[in-house]
Formats: sequence, C-alpha cells, structure tokens
Amino acid sequence: MGESFEALSATTGIALPATLRHLIESGRTGGDDPERTALSAVYDFEWLSAQRAGAVIAGWLNPVKQHGNVFLPFGRSGAGDAYCLVRLRGGEEGIAMVWRDCSASRLRYASFDHFVVAEYLAVFADLDLLDEDAGDPVACLRADIAKVADLLDPALQGMLHGCLGKPPAGHPYQRGSTARSETMLSLISQVEEEALYARVSIPEPLAFDVVARWEA
Repeated sequence: MGESFEALSATTGIALPATLRHLIESGRTGGDDPERTALSAVYDFEWLSAQRAGAVIAGWLNPVKQHGNVFLPFGRSGAGDAYCLVRLRGGEEGIAMVWRDCSASRLRYASFDHFVVAEYLAVFADLDLLDEDAGDPVACLRADIAKVADLLDPALQGMLHGCLGKPPAGHPYQRGSTARSETMLSLISQVEEEALYARVSIPEPLAFDVVARWEA
C-alpha cells in the first residue's frame, strides 16, 4: 500500500492543516497540470507526493537524526530544500523552509495559511517570478489564487484580493541591502510587501538546528 499524508500525520503526530488537507484530498497537490495544481504560481515550489515526503522523513528529516525536531514535508524547492510542517523539541509548531545544506533554519509562519499568503506576496512584488510562458501575469495569479482563497479566513482572503485589485506597475525593488535598486513590474511595492509580510509571519522567527541532508 502506498504512503499517505494521513499516515505520515499519524506517524509524526503533526496534524494536517485544514487547507492543506483539502488541497490534498481534492487532488490539487499532484500532477503536471498547472491549471489544476494549487500554488503553481508560487516561485520555486513543487509539491511532494506522500511517498516522496515519507522518503524525505526516513532519510533525512526524522526525529532521531534531527535531535528530536519533527517534520512533515509537503513541498520542495528546485534545489531540494524542504517546505515542512514543523514541531520543535521545545513544542513550538509552524511552517519552515528546511535548508538541505545548512546547520539551521527558521520557523517563519504560525500556520500553513500564513505561509501560502506570504509566498504570494513575494510574487505580487515581483511578477518576473512567474513563468514567462504563463501569459497575462495577473490572470495567472487570479486563477491560481482562486484554487485556495476560499479555504482561507476572510482577513487573509482580503489581503490577497486587495493586492490583486491593484494594476501592474513599475516599482523599485532591492534584492539585498547592498544590491542596486531595480524597477520591477509588480502589483505592490517592496515597502507594501514588507508591511503585509509582517502581518503573516512570526515577528521573531525561531531558529532551530538542522542536520544537513548529506550528513543525516
């Protein structure tokens, strides 16, 4: 019998958030069809199958190898970093990107829903993050967000739709403190992105230790 996220939830003791559960059960976290797959407009994000998530836990992100920290991965970056539901050994829970080759990562979001909105904010502020073949970037975002928006609470829905209601325009964007400012086509400015991000992220992200994948 193939692995399931229900089984992984039971094994790890980490409950599946309602939004994530609905996306899994409705078949929106698998396949190659971006018109059906949720979060297809999110930059550098790929859903993991339950089987692959189980393999990641067994080979890398399990409590024995990770000093008691517990992970339930649901996605990955192109480089193999893992997007995870997390329960730290101190009892703290949330969502984190677990870097495959770093000794520490940070718990940045209190919930899966906050993670989803934060990822869309990044795209709103830099429409170049969308696939060049996607066509109209705003139409692409609207179609993708429609797959998840009704699952979120009204405040988060309002945040997404408020951004989508803005016309695309050129805004200055600086990718790092020492980088040169560039003009990016976006729905919101970098200042707006940072203000909205502060509302959906943990104010002081909690750092936790990670045994790198190649050391596990």
